[in-house]
Amino acid sequence: MIIKYTNFSDGIHSFQLSDLVSNLGLEELFVGDVIVDCKMDKSIHQIVLDCDLSVNAKLVCDRCAIDIETNLTSHFQISYLFSRDTVKSDEYNVKYLSADQEKIDLKDDIYEYAELSIPLKSLCNEECKGLCPQCGINLNENKCNCKFEPSHDVWEPLKKLKGKFNN
Repeated sequence: MIIKYTNFSDGIHSFQLSDLVSNLGLEELFVGDVIVDCKMDKSIHQIVLDCDLSVNAKLVCDRCAIDIETNLTSHFQISYLFSRDTVKSDEYNVKYLSADQEKIDLKDDIYEYAELSIPLKSLCNEECKGLCPQCGINLNENKCNCKFEPSHDVWEPLKKLKGKFNN
């Protein structure tokens, strides 16, 4: 996803970029197109991109293990500063453009923000009951008659100590 910023005058410009996930190297979890809505604020000294990323992903529910397809979104902002020399920067979301550059390539940034949009916990819905720990039946679809009693209470030693010190 490349923006040729020399085609734009100074000021604020809105546009949409889209590309296949396979063209961005995101084949593993993601499907379809990556859509990026950008607002570019271009001035004499810098370009600020304010973008909203949207991509569909195929995930597995962490509680009941069914396949789910969900839309993941991410917001990011990148500042590009004009510089006479080629400058490498370790600053977060600040990049430099040399005088001979006329394009901005967002491919690596979009890849990174798509990966960061993957949730730590994937759920088919907030009320998901998960799987029975004994028989493995999906508790969202059926009830089971298993009686689950924890065999090892990890908090038992602390409960005994609590009773000793509450005099």
